[in-house]
Amino acid sequence: MMRRRTSAPGRAILLALAALLIALAPAAPASAHAVLLATDPEDGAVLDTAPETVTLTFNEAVQPVGDATRLVDAAGTDQTVPATASGTAVLIDLPDLDDGAYYLNWRVISADAHPISGVLSFTVGAGTAPAAPPDTADTEPDRPWPVQTVNALFYLGLLVCCGSICFRVAIARELAPTRPRHRLVRATGTLAILTAALAVPVGALDLAGLPPGRILDPGAWTPTVQPGALLTLTATAAGLGLAYAALTRRRGRSSDVLALTGAAAAAAAPILIGHSMAFGPRWLMVAADAVHLAAAAVWAGGLAGLLVLFRNLARERVGTDDAAVVVARFSTWAGITVAALGAGGVAMAWAIHRDWDGVAASDHGRALLVKVALVALAMSLAAWNRFRLVPLIRGTGAAAALPRLRRLVRAEAAVVAGVIALTGVLVNLPPGGDEPAPTPETPAAAPAAIALRADLGGGEALLEGTVDGTGAQSLMLTLTGADGLPLEPLEVPSISATLPERDFGPLDAQVHHFGPGEYHCVIDLPLAGTWELAVQVRASAFESHTAVLDLTVQ
Repeated sequence: MMRRRTSAPGRAILLALAALLIALAPAAPASAHAVLLATDPEDGAVLDTAPETVTLTFNEAVQPVGDATRLVDAAGTDQTVPATASGTAVLIDLPDLDDGAYYLNWRVISADAHPISGVLSFTVGAGTAPAAPPDTADTEPDRPWPVQTVNALFYLGLLVCCGSICFRVAIARELAPTRPRHRLVRATGTLAILTAALAVPVGALDLAGLPPGRILDPGAWTPTVQPGALLTLTATAAGLGLAYAALTRRRGRSSDVLALTGAAAAAAAPILIGHSMAFGPRWLMVAADAVHLAAAAVWAGGLAGLLVLFRNLARERVGTDDAAVVVARFSTWAGITVAALGAGGVAMAWAIHRDWDGVAASDHGRALLVKVALVALAMSLAAWNRFRLVPLIRGTGAAAALPRLRRLVRAEAAVVAGVIALTGVLVNLPPGGDEPAPTPETPAAAPAAIALRADLGGGEALLEGTVDGTGAQSLMLTLTGADGLPLEPLEVPSISATLPERDFGPLDAQVHHFGPGEYHCVIDLPLAGTWELAVQVRASAFESHTAVLDLTVQ
C-alpha cells in the first residue's frame, strides 16, 4: 500500500512558486553579454599621428584571448599585438606605425564565457587601403558545433544518470536492484564524465577561435581554459562517483542519503558554466537554475527508469502490481517536477532577457522558444499519462494500460531527450545579439557588377552591386518570398562578413530600407579574398532565415 506525504511536495511547490514570484519582482537590469561601448581611436578615424595604444571599452570586464589580437597593415600582412585587461577596458599596445590604413582584429571573452570579436579600422596620415594579403593563415573561423555537441551529450548523460539514481532510491525503492538499471547509471555517468572532460579543451579552443583539430596542441588552448569548466568536471566526477559507490552498497538509509547527495551535487555542476554566474541577482539565478536542473533530472531519469521497468516487466523480472505502484508514484513526482521545472525556467528566462518582446530577437531567445515548445509537447504527453492511463493502472486495468503507457513514455522520453540536447546548445549561445564595433559609412566606387543569389527559406536573397577591389562596397539586397512577392521582414535584415581564409571578422554592414523587399547596404571589405556574407532575416516572430553569399574581392 502506498503512503503519500503531502508536506514534502507542498514545500517543494511553495519553494518553486516563491522563486518565481521573487524573479518577477522589480530588479536592476542585468547585462551579462559584453557589448563594446567605445573605442579610442574611433572606428574609421583618420589620425595625424600614429597612436601608441588602442583602448576598447566594454559594459563589463572582459578577458583578452591570448594571441588573437592582430594588426593588419596596408601591405596586407599582420602581426600579433599584446592586449591587457584593465577593468572594463582592454588596452592594446601598438608598434611604431608608418602612414597607411590599419585594421585591428580583436577577440575577448565575456563574463558569461562567450567569445566576442570584431575589427577596428583607422588610418594614419594619407593611408591607402590594404593590398591582397599573403595566404599564410593557419586558423579557421569559429565553429560552435563541437562545443554544442559536447554540451548536449554532457547534459543528456548527466541528467539521465542523476535522475536514474533518484528513481532507483526514491521512486522504485521496493524493487530489488537489477543489473540493467545499474548499467544505465554506469553508461550515462561515464558519458557525463567523459564529455565534461572533453568540454575543457573543446571550450577553450572555441574561445580562442581555433579549429577542433588543434585539440592535440595543448599549448594552443591551455591559456583559454576556463576555471568553471574544470570545477564542473570535478563536481561531476566526484558527485557521480559518490552516488554510484553508495548505490552499489548494501541497501540502507545512509546509502540512500549518500546516493541522493552525490546525484544532487553532480546535477548542480552545470551551474558553474551556465548563465547563472553572469546574470543577477546571482542568488536567484543560482537557486532557479538548481531547481530547474534537479527537476529536469528527476523527469528525464524517471522516464529512463520507467523504460527499464517496462523491459523488466516484459521479461517477467517485475510483477504487474509492483510496476503499477512505481508508475503511480512517479506520476506524483512528475507533477511536482513539472511545476518546479516551469518555475525555475521562467525565473531564469526573465532574469536573462527581462524584455519578453525581445526574446525572439536573438539566437538564444529563439532556441529558448523552441525548447518551451518541446517542453509543452512533453508535458501534454505526461498529462495524458497522468490523468488517463495512471488511474487505470491504479485500478483493475493495469495489465491493459501498461502497454499503452509504455508507448507514450517512449515518445515522451524522446521529446525530453531533444529538450536536453537543446539545453546543451542554449548554454553556448549569448543571450543577446552580438554588437561589434560600428563600421564607418564611407562611399565606394566600383565598376564591376555582381549578382549573388541564395535560398532564403523557399524564397531568395539577391545581392547586387559593383565591386572594385578592397574597401567600402555599396550593394543592394532584394528579398523575395516563397510566393515570388517582395518579402518584408519584421525588422531590417543584418549582414555580416567574414574572411575564413584569414580568420578575419565579422564585419557588420550598415543596412537601410530602400523599398518593398529592398535594402541598401554599405560594408567595408578591407582584404582581398572570398568573403562569406551572412544575411539574416526575421520573417516572423518565430521564423528566422540565414542566407550565405560568397563574394570574391580582388
